[in-house]
Amino acid sequence: MTSYIKFTPISGAKNEDALCYLLEIDEVKILLDCGWSDKFDVEDLATLKKVAKQIDALLISHCDLPHLGAYPYARSQLGMTCPVYSTVPVVNMGKMCMYDLHQSKINEMEFDTFTLEHVDEAFDKITSLRYSQPYALPGKCQGITITAYAAAHTIGGTIWKIKQDTDEIVYAVDFNHRRESHLDGTVLHSNGNVLDALTRPSLLITDALNAAVVHPPRKERNSAMFDTMMTTLRAGGSVLLPTDSSARVLELSYLLDKHWTDNQLNYPLIMLTNTSYHTAHFAKSMLEWMGDELTQHFSQTRENPFDFKYLRLCHKLEDLDVYTGPKVVIASNNSLETGFARDLFLRWMGEERPITHNTLLLTERSAPGSLARHLYDAWNDANANETNSRIIKPAIDYKEELHLTVYKRVPLEGEELAEFEAAQREKAERDAAQAAMIARSKTIMEEDELSDESDMDEADDTMEDLLGDQFDLYVRDAGRSGGFFKQAQSYRMFPYLERRKRIDDYGESIQVEHYMKASDLDRLQLEKGSEGEGANFAKEEDMAIDAVEPLLPGKDEKPMKYITTEQDVEIQCKLRYVDLEGLSDGRSMKTILPQIAPRKLIIIHGSVRPTDELAQACRNMDHFTKEIFAPSIGQVLNVSAATNIYRVKLTDAMVSSLRFSKLDDYELARVSGRIHFPTDSTTPSLDVDTSEQPSKWEPSVFVGDIRLSEFKRILQAEGISAEFKGEGVLVCNDCVAVRKTGTGQLLVEGLLSPDYYKIRSLLYAQHAIL
Repeated sequence: MTSYIKFTPISGAKNEDALCYLLEIDEVKILLDCGWSDKFDVEDLATLKKVAKQIDALLISHCDLPHLGAYPYARSQLGMTCPVYSTVPVVNMGKMCMYDLHQSKINEMEFDTFTLEHVDEAFDKITSLRYSQPYALPGKCQGITITAYAAAHTIGGTIWKIKQDTDEIVYAVDFNHRRESHLDGTVLHSNGNVLDALTRPSLLITDALNAAVVHPPRKERNSAMFDTMMTTLRAGGSVLLPTDSSARVLELSYLLDKHWTDNQLNYPLIMLTNTSYHTAHFAKSMLEWMGDELTQHFSQTRENPFDFKYLRLCHKLEDLDVYTGPKVVIASNNSLETGFARDLFLRWMGEERPITHNTLLLTERSAPGSLARHLYDAWNDANANETNSRIIKPAIDYKEELHLTVYKRVPLEGEELAEFEAAQREKAERDAAQAAMIARSKTIMEEDELSDESDMDEADDTMEDLLGDQFDLYVRDAGRSGGFFKQAQSYRMFPYLERRKRIDDYGESIQVEHYMKASDLDRLQLEKGSEGEGANFAKEEDMAIDAVEPLLPGKDEKPMKYITTEQDVEIQCKLRYVDLEGLSDGRSMKTILPQIAPRKLIIIHGSVRPTDELAQACRNMDHFTKEIFAPSIGQVLNVSAATNIYRVKLTDAMVSSLRFSKLDDYELARVSGRIHFPTDSTTPSLDVDTSEQPSKWEPSVFVGDIRLSEFKRILQAEGISAEFKGEGVLVCNDCVAVRKTGTGQLLVEGLLSPDYYKIRSLLYAQHAIL
């Protein structure tokens, strides 16, 4: 039995488009991610439309638009009905991402590609998994097990392991092995070692997005960002940081709030997204998915890191008018094609800009073709003379006339307003007439039912029984019409105002103050009063997040219209890019991939040059697989593994003749016999070979896979010094070298000596020899 595996890129191969790939295992079709761009062009999904109804399972790896943007549309419009799997944060934050983008589009144009109801219905169908939780797929996918592992980059970001029989497929895109402020590094490469469960997969699918990038140290990048901000603020300008609304925004907001707190800065610090309140609320309730350092700090101090002390949350552009003077604003969306970030970019850097120079600080390159990518390319070209990739390039004075599409939403006036009001009146009259007709019909039906039942409802109860019972008293509202079931609000009970309790994902929210000592409460009040007056530029109650408030601001009831114009806008600002994408760079990837040692490798999601460079670098590695693929869009790859499994029945004589060797929890034996097919069974039997022909000699087989890091500890426990030198070579007592080849073979090299034989014996003892 062997699995037939095919891989087809639907989007995001040899380019930086959204990610979407079709993986076929025998008859099962699994979709890996389902991304889209913020243009929401339906033509981009033409290929997905052809296969959407045939998909048996969808795995989502991150909570941002390039990984899940097309999912609500595919679910509601393309006929996708398959089970969907992701982690809990991807569900919560992914919904916030789609809510924010939908509202951003509504603020610009008549947008009906998908609705918020489509988003809710789609995300309600997702099955949430925890990290390292094996999950057996049901139905047609029976026999396939999926497991989620931490990828970092975004909260809940996932590396997927898909297993069927002996085939193991690892889908690892957009991972980060370095620890950040709010997330630990990926388990794929933790503390210099690759997780055992992810080593030697049959197939590794990874991306080349950052293959040509080399990161300066993280502290230097953070310092460069803070220095640029402070220079602008002290000069009287404001700083705009475009970002997403649910993923990387958490790293930026936590980083900046901590910097403001440590330095007691007085400048307003604002997060401006359509869902800023609920994004912060979800972040506070998902600390267990974040880094160990963050959770330990919370355990010790009971201070939630996303209870921001300086960062203010806004969800309307008008909210910024409260904060005068220089300010820092984190706004969505990172492409600058839509959302508050584009509005502020035109207001602060366009023709409406003040005399002072404001700064646009990019933290992501964004997708090719977007405004943010155009500005990044301009900044990069201006710093082309700086060839040292380890040095952070400086800010530039950017001045250029750009041809942009400007979206405006303005109230109706004059004849347009009169026509709109007349149409609304006609619609209201039609609705009222229809409602009155339905109400009359229901009243007649109810009266008929009451008259039919009056003969049957004879009172058998005594007066004492009636007086002993209690009944709710309903008072009919004469101003309303309709039956009891038609107008539930027409019947009023004694007024009672129920106090609504705040709840989170774990139930009713706990008021920490109720469980604290009086001395601790006094200490907190003193600390609160000494935190610096400069941060309190907004009311404290504005920071409170109500989990039951609407996710999006209320709809403006004023009649509005959309105006779209093409304009040449002169842009002038300070411009700088500081890499805070939270992805492993090319040099790290070339170190990690040999340690994973896949049998086959597929490289996706990267422009042509980085993809080809990473593929060539892997081909040049010693002891690394040569089966490396870099497919184009629509290209079908057959990556089936040459593994065969047969089911046979062992006879009693065969079982008695076996000599078992123990390996971990397993007992293994080498079998040699003859197969015959019984007449009473479809399963072949394996029996001892009774022929007089001499058996053919077979070399011993070593079963097991020990890591060199584990073998090093075993050697040291036996009193043998062992250190890694070079690329994965374990040198023992300075006279014997042990190394592992790309095919998984272990080589022991050195002079024949007592040390050599002792080390070899210890190595043999870690295997089952058959």
